[in-house]
Amino acid sequence: MANSHSLDLERSSNQYAKISDASQTGLDLNSDFTFEVWFKLESLPSTAGNPYKIIDKDDGTNRSYSLQIHHSYTAANSLILDYFDSSRKSKSNIVEGIVDSGDVGSWVHIACSVDLSASTCVVYKNSVSQSVDVLGTNNGTIENTNTDFVIGARYGGIAHYFDGLIDEVRVWDDIRTSTEITDNKDKELIGTEANLQGYWKFNNDYTDETSNGNDLTASGSPVFSTDVPFVGETPPTASPIAHILQMI
Repeated sequence: MANSHSLDLERSSNQYAKISDASQTGLDLNSDFTFEVWFKLESLPSTAGNPYKIIDKDDGTNRSYSLQIHHSYTAANSLILDYFDSSRKSKSNIVEGIVDSGDVGSWVHIACSVDLSASTCVVYKNSVSQSVDVLGTNNGTIENTNTDFVIGARYGGIAHYFDGLIDEVRVWDDIRTSTEITDNKDKELIGTEANLQGYWKFNNDYTDETSNGNDLTASGSPVFSTDVPFVGETPPTASPIAHILQMI
């Protein structure tokens, strides 16, 4: 089916979606990984005076990883991807000022690919590689915690609520290349792609499209919007040869 809806989160209504650690599969990352997301801001974090969490598995004590746009850290509206080892030592990957007033009301695609052993991260905004500042230390692992996996808020939904639309959230346990990101960001996936651990289309539901079944539960009564970053068909499930023959 074509991309039909996105998730509309209102900061003032404390809205988010989550799955408990006990119910999830594949989101306790322990190797190279990639996060992908489309979002459309309704306000800037610097205007709100708070960070906007996008993906979070970090309760402040039991800390795995976190992707956010911070209101003031190093620079206003900077993207920060943190991941933590068993000693709670973090590696922070920062893209200063990744969004500004010109991005409010426009769809933005972000992808972050982490080589865990090399302790490096590549961040793409709308398929363009960004300059990443790296702070902190990490022993090359990610702590396996019992913290909830949350989209749109901070650990368990107590703060740092996102303000805007979110669509096509993807969690991979491998490094997605620039070509893979560019070729697939404007199309819905099937859900059976190799290394895809969580995939939420938000097409009027909170279903995880992978076999891991990481379906989310909403809090704060968010709604779905028909405003989407792209309208495209899901790639064919048949083999490429079979698909070509169908078109002849």
